[in-house]
Amino acid sequence: MMGYAFATFELGKNYGKAWGLKDATFHVEQGRLAVLVGPNGAGKTTTVKMLVTVLKPSKGRAEVLGMDVVKDCKRIRKRIAYFPQGFMMNLNLTPEGYIKWNLMARGFPLSEAKLKADEWVKLMGLQYCRNRAGWTLSGGERRKVVVATALASDADVIFLDEPTAGLDVESRHVVWRLVRDIVAKGTTILLTTHDMKEAEMIADEVIVINEGKVLIKDAPQNLIKSLSHRYKVAVKKGSFKSGFSSIYSIDLGDRLIIYANDSREVEGLISRLNDPSSIISIDSVGLEDVYLHLIHGG
Repeated sequence: MMGYAFATFELGKNYGKAWGLKDATFHVEQGRLAVLVGPNGAGKTTTVKMLVTVLKPSKGRAEVLGMDVVKDCKRIRKRIAYFPQGFMMNLNLTPEGYIKWNLMARGFPLSEAKLKADEWVKLMGLQYCRNRAGWTLSGGERRKVVVATALASDADVIFLDEPTAGLDVESRHVVWRLVRDIVAKGTTILLTTHDMKEAEMIADEVIVINEGKVLIKDAPQNLIKSLSHRYKVAVKKGSFKSGFSSIYSIDLGDRLIIYANDSREVEGLISRLNDPSSIISIDSVGLEDVYLHLIHGG
């Protein structure tokens, strides 16, 4: 598997009578940022936990940096970093102290750990709270500290399970930039998210998983191009001069999202409205629309 940072082969995990993951086969090349998306319970976290050697597969196999996740788990753990979903920092430590001591636990000398901790506190925009105990920090600040610890690790492969959940818009953009920066330097990252805009913005490739199976893996731009629809128009329901029917629309209660193949169809929709002010938005389709198509059809 030379050239692959990690790969799965018919990977599955059984929890008693239920399968957390049924059949996952995919690979990600070194120096790429792959984003794993899917509904709650689709198998995203289960997949990540097997790749980081926390869970043992029930079927199939997986490799990380050419090593088997079962046979070579100790060797793999030395070369990866992992941000688990909902993980919390030690609240008795400061942001700088938390990053520093975790780096030392990975084998960094004290002097280097101090320098890197200082660097990542600044990169995350946490200078104002660098010496405050964790229990005085907000949930978003704590999450940024833990994400910074993983990104500062110099690991060959980093696994981030919903790292930006709960962060404000500005903080999400900071994390996105830092993630893309270290990928540009050769690190491989697998990130899970429910935010399709996040996946569209930062991913080199998106892996869509549903009901324990991988549906597709491709660059977000290619996935978007695969849709027959090019635009979506959000309008207030009851806005049309006569009855309306569409091959593909989404009902949002008092609003509708209507998909159109081209600009001519958009113009046709607008001409049939009682009042142009009933238009809420007109946008190009994006990864969220691909996701809805793959998961729910349409």
